[in-house]
Amino acid sequence: MLRSLLSAAAVTALVASFLLLPSSAQADPAKAEACLDDLISAAVVGNGNRLRAKDTDSAADKEEVVYRVTLYKGMTYLLLGCADGEGVDLDLAVFDDAGELVDRDGSPDAQPFVSVEPAKTGEYVLRVMVQYASAKTDFAVAVAYKN
Repeated sequence: MLRSLLSAAAVTALVASFLLLPSSAQADPAKAEACLDDLISAAVVGNGNRLRAKDTDSAADKEEVVYRVTLYKGMTYLLLGCADGEGVDLDLAVFDDAGELVDRDGSPDAQPFVSVEPAKTGEYVLRVMVQYASAKTDFAVAVAYKN
């Protein structure tokens, strides 16, 4: 009897531990940042760009995160994003101070990017949109520039 109680308790504990383990669909900020660092190495440093800023955040399916950035006329900016998981569709869009779309990357992938040459110096909005994710996803974004 005691042995069967211990076995039942062991099975219950084992099942509970599996339920508490994070699934592969959960957010992973380290994976998103490592992905972005790889993109930065290839697209930024390798092409003579300079990194201005980077950040990580998270959002669920159909959620967006908005960043305000000052961009300067006469410079070229590369805005990069990288989500942490497979099957995630992450999009970037840049809007000027009048709310007009400057550029966007709406491709169905987890690594969007846009290149912007602002018509004027001012505050712009970078909108990061999780178009699709099966669970909350972490993402990393970066702003790089070239004179």
